[in-house]
Amino acid sequence: MMAAERGAVTEVSGLRRSAVSGVVWQTASFLGGKVLVLLATAVLARVLTPNEFGLVAFALVVITIADVIGDGGVAQSLVYLPRNRRTTDAALLAAVLFSSVLVLLAVVMAPLVAGFFDQEEVTGLLRVLSLSLLLGATASVPEALLRRDLRFRRAVVATLVKAAVTGLVSIGLAVGGAGAWSLVWGQLGGLLAYNVVIWVLASHRPDLRWWRVRWSDSSALVRYGSSVALAMLLSRLIFDIDYVVVGRALGSEALGFYTLAFRLPELGIISVFFIISTVAFPVYSQAKGNPDRLRRGYLTAVRLQAVYGAAAGAGLAVLSPAVVLTVFGDQWRASIVPLTALAVYAALRSLGAGANDVYKAMGRPGLASWLSVLRLVVLTPLLLVATRWGIEGVAWAQAVVAVVFVVVMQGLAARVLAAPVRDVLRALLPAFSVAAGVTVAAGAVRLAVAGPPWLVLVLGIPAGVAGGGLALRMMQPALLRETRQLVLARRAA
Repeated sequence: MMAAERGAVTEVSGLRRSAVSGVVWQTASFLGGKVLVLLATAVLARVLTPNEFGLVAFALVVITIADVIGDGGVAQSLVYLPRNRRTTDAALLAAVLFSSVLVLLAVVMAPLVAGFFDQEEVTGLLRVLSLSLLLGATASVPEALLRRDLRFRRAVVATLVKAAVTGLVSIGLAVGGAGAWSLVWGQLGGLLAYNVVIWVLASHRPDLRWWRVRWSDSSALVRYGSSVALAMLLSRLIFDIDYVVVGRALGSEALGFYTLAFRLPELGIISVFFIISTVAFPVYSQAKGNPDRLRRGYLTAVRLQAVYGAAAGAGLAVLSPAVVLTVFGDQWRASIVPLTALAVYAALRSLGAGANDVYKAMGRPGLASWLSVLRLVVLTPLLLVATRWGIEGVAWAQAVVAVVFVVVMQGLAARVLAAPVRDVLRALLPAFSVAAGVTVAAGAVRLAVAGPPWLVLVLGIPAGVAGGGLALRMMQPALLRETRQLVLARRAA
């Protein structure tokens, strides 16, 4: 083998090991952080009322939409573009300035938002919570630098600290009678702790005069970042438009039930897509000069995340009554049907996730923006009509739209990557096999066990895992071999 060929093979192997290692560390971060969040949510659900959850959700829906553009997209630019000290300082300045403007807008617009939702208490909650925009933006720069260098291990510590501080502050204040404010101060406390830790762990230290930058240092960051920020804003609007519709049409208590129903699919399934995205975007960016490698990497990522999403979604949908009653308590019974529908929605989202990272890595983030506009145009009126059937109707409407956009997202991704459609379908096929196995096995337990909800859950989870594993072994043995190879690649790293 010639030296150039050996070098190319070594580069591919190294990038693959970095990708696998990144997923492993991001998964560790995810599992640790989300377990802490879930434990805190379970405790808070037994202390706070659905109305109090709903009040904070009104403020959070505005903040989370604004948060995705809190840094103006410049953190994503640091991952994609060549980096030096000047551009990094320019990114920090842009993030601080842009987020400060958003904080001021949130403070001024808070009464209007409260009036829109007809909830006067939201004004104060939103004004205080807007500080999270500034905290999140300043942390985005060191976080992006760690991602750019594929140093995901360091971010695990910061994520765990954030989750722990958020939960402890929220629970302590809730038990002390702070009500909805306990969630607000918990959020701010967690972000403040995250900021401190992530800056300590990042290798970059801003220049003492980091605010003195030239336009030449910022122009490429702003141009690329603005396109990415638009795509991310539209994506977040799609993700949160149901909260807006439910809150506006059905009130704070309904929003509280809906928010809790969405919490488990969000923590257990949808958040996993963000883990993969965190790793995939920088890896795809490094592979953008090799279309064949980029195509193979994308299909592998689609196959693995679809299998996980379909398995987890099917299991959560089947066991939703036992999950709600065991984890959150009987007062949240109204969340059971929405949880079933949203688990199906999350499983369907897993079949179409990942394409936006490819568009960004290829320097075409505008494609993601146009797709998001299309989805928002289709989704919003359907959700408004679905409110006639309460939060159950809204949740099932989400699932219906997700079916359509699986086809749209993967069809466009196949075209951009010049991948045969049959290869994309082959990548998705294992997900259907594992979902069928989980549904049959977990469903059999739900029908057969007449005991308390916790017993159904204790027996149903291992049964679902066994059923999904058996289905993969019988119908998709090649996927198991590929997964073993990835594990071996991780050990070799």
